[in-house]
Amino acid sequence: MPSFKCKDVGMNCPFEAEAKTEGELMTKIATHAAQAHGMTTVPADMMTKIKGAIKK
Repeated sequence: MPSFKCKDVGMNCPFEAEAKTEGELMTKIATHAAQAHGMTTVPADMMTKIKGAIKK
């Protein structure tokens, strides 16, 4: 089950999530990024960090 921790991409944030699929996890991450960090779009460099931080 893929999982993600915000702190793994350098954010001072306790957010952690897991989902059945990477697609579902990315939806959770995008929602969190918008609500908690004000990111309406995720820059390409941050997307690379996020994808690299997902544990499978």
